Amino acid sequence: MLKNCKYYFYIFILVLLTIAQGNDIYDNSWALVIGINDYDAVQDLNYAVEDALAIKNMLINQYGFNRNNVRYLIDKEATQSNIKKELSNLMKNAGENDRVVFYFAGHGETAELGIDEGDIGFLMPSDAIAEDLYFTAIDMEELKRISKFSKAKHMLFLVDACYGGLAAVNTRSLSTNAPNYIDKITKENSRQVITAGGKDEKVLEKDEWEHSAFTKNLLSGLKDKKADQNQDGYITGSEIGIYLQEKVSFDTENYQTPQSRRLTTHEGEIIFLSELEPK
Repeated sequence: MLKNCKYYFYIFILVLLTIAQGNDIYDNSWALVIGINDYDAVQDLNYAVEDALAIKNMLINQYGFNRNNVRYLIDKEATQSNIKKELSNLMKNAGENDRVVFYFAGHGETAELGIDEGDIGFLMPSDAIAEDLYFTAIDMEELKRISKFSKAKHMLFLVDACYGGLAAVNTRSLSTNAPNYIDKITKENSRQVITAGGKDEKVLEKDEWEHSAFTKNLLSGLKDKKADQNQDGYITGSEIGIYLQEKVSFDTENYQTPQSRRLTTHEGEIIFLSELEPK
């Protein structure tokens, strides 16, 4: 009996130490969540608002995001000016030891550059005009600029839209077998972006899912912790990207393949640790 008491006492102490470690990763968490079904001048979508609502609730209820720090724009609220205003607020409010998540569910478009080869991707606000993307949409360079201006330690851009011209870089990530791996990736900065697919692909929604393929699997990866590939209790941005590439490609029969990149050369990782974060 005494041995059993000692055993449970040690387990209790270990849990407390682990919780303390998890809570030390961030001082605060911020999010901007956007979903647009109802467009002024382009084809409407069916489940983007439902996708955004599910992501918002998951961040608040499972990952400890303060409700006051999660901004939520849907349909007619999600104009170009309102989205830019909220992006600016994210940039100003997030501190050096904070985490930021940007989630967008809606249309994406791709435009060819003028005299240079290549493409540029745009997010389509509710008031966007397809024939005038520069003036009415939000180009991916805007997200890259926000990521550089912000002081936040970790930023993750989750874009449930397909387009080309991803403003990102390829870098080598730290090996999960490296000594003190978690300690290293949580201390280094990160700017990560995961998109639903490329420019010649379309976001797939199904009534049976009541979500898009991207968000359906994003929810299973985070909410159900299926993205935790090495089962260490920590879900990283890179693990989310790998999980989405595999599962979305399977669900759409390779019709849609998510893209995961970094916006800067920083090698840190955003961390999701639901069992250690306040409800």
